[in-house]
Order: sequence, then C-alpha cells, then structure tokens
Amino acid sequence: MVVRFLLSTLLAIGPGMALAQAAAGRQDEIVIRGRSLPDRKAAQTYVANISVRSDGQLARFHQPVCPSVIGLPRDYTAIVESRIREDAVAVKAPVAKNAKCSANLIVIVASDGAALVRDMRVNRPGWLTGLSSADVDALAAPGPARAWSITSLRNEDGEGVGAPRGATTRDPLGAAPAFRVRSASIVRQPNRQDVEGSFVVIDQAATVGLSLRQIADYAAMRGLAVTRTPAPGGATETILSLLDGTATHPRGLTATDTAYLRALYASDGLDGAVSERNAIARRIAKGK
Repeated sequence: MVVRFLLSTLLAIGPGMALAQAAAGRQDEIVIRGRSLPDRKAAQTYVANISVRSDGQLARFHQPVCPSVIGLPRDYTAIVESRIREDAVAVKAPVAKNAKCSANLIVIVASDGAALVRDMRVNRPGWLTGLSSADVDALAAPGPARAWSITSLRNEDGEGVGAPRGATTRDPLGAAPAFRVRSASIVRQPNRQDVEGSFVVIDQAATVGLSLRQIADYAAMRGLAVTRTPAPGGATETILSLLDGTATHPRGLTATDTAYLRALYASDGLDGAVSERNAIARRIAKGK
C-alpha cells in the first residue's frame, strides 16, 4: 500500500529531520480515567467539538493499526508503542498481531514540529497527501502538537479506488477511478472513509513533565480517530486538552474519550457524519 511506502521512508530518514529525544519520565502510576460520563447534551457538545469530518463522514482504521514512535529513547519508544496498542485493543480497533508490522500510526517527538511540517511540504509532499493548502498552513503554525490522517474512499466491502485522496497525475499516488457500489440506501452511504495512516507530531518541549502514558494516550486519541483539540475550559474532561496550557490535565484517556473511540469502532463507518456523531453521543451518555 502506498502509505506504507511513505511511512517506511519516514522511518529510514534518521536524525536528518531534526527529530529529538523527549525528556518524558518513565512512570508507573495509577491512571484516573476521568469523571462520570456526561449527559446526552454534554456528550453531543463534546463529540461536535472534537470530531473532524472526512468528506462528510467520520474516518477510522479498518486495517490493523501498527504504531511506531520516533524521537524518544528506545526503551521509552517500546512503552509508548505498547500503550497505544493497548488503547486500540480496549476500544476494539483492529490491531496488527505482529510487532514487526508496517507502521501506519506514526508518533514523532520533534525539536520543532512546525519546522518539520514545513520541510515535509517542500521535500516530502506525499506525507501530506489529501490535505489542502490551508490545512498544511495550520499544521505548520506554531503550537505544541499537530496531527493529520491520510484517508481513502472505499465501498462497503472495503474495495478502494486505488489511491488516497488528493493525488495528482504527477505523483505516483495518481488519481483514482470510481469504484463499484454494492447497495443503495437513502439512509446510509454506499462508501466509507478509511484511515490509511495517521501522523501525530509533538514538540519536545511540550513533553516535559508528562508521563509516557499521557503521551501515548494523547497520540491514540488523535491517531485512532480524526480528532481536534477542543477549546480550553470545556465541560467534559478529555486527554485532547493535555497540551492546551491549562494548569491541570488528565493522566490518561478519560472515560468519555474511551467511550468515544469504542462507539466509533463499533460502527462500520457507512453513516454520514451527522448521524454518526449523534449515535456516538447517545452511546457515550448511556455508558456503552
């Protein structure tokens, strides 16, 4: 798969991209999963605030997730990768059984994440496939972290169109032809958005004082689903607020975060974003 080539290339570039080791502490700790789940209205607000649409749907992995961490010491890397796998298993996302799999959820701890994205834009544009110029501008802006996903359009049987969105004829990723539609419905979509690969880039300075569990859970919440950081001061606690500069932040995935991911992966992805966000909010409020 094309994205596997892109990610394997990234893993091979070594320190030339100014990746740095983070000063994150190795900690064994009791993790507080968060307060009780929000009511229906609060759940709807939470879901609306963190969900990002991909062509009118919510994307997720349908292929086995294989996390890989760059920029941390080797023993820390193993801990973070293992935790991301545990998070994926807990929410019933597909997970690669072999640890030597082709990486498709890449976590990078960089000395300057914005500079890394700017370098990608010039020298490795394939790593930003499908993103608009405005999207890349936002990723290249100063901030403690940024995340994005490469998605592809597939039918209900998982048949793709041959390449991720956004490819051009000048790129070997090439634009894709239409694919076969198996069924037609006025309620559900005949297609879904698959996450083919996710990138989570965190600035080294932002990791100071964080546990490896926090880093891993933050990366899982941003990489397993296409999510964004909500505005500070929200009523619902979430690991997505980890780097927003507030005085306190969760020590891991909250109960609401876990419920969101479980609800996302309980669905086949064929619904529109509005319907699915409502369904996820109902499941969160019911504690499912």
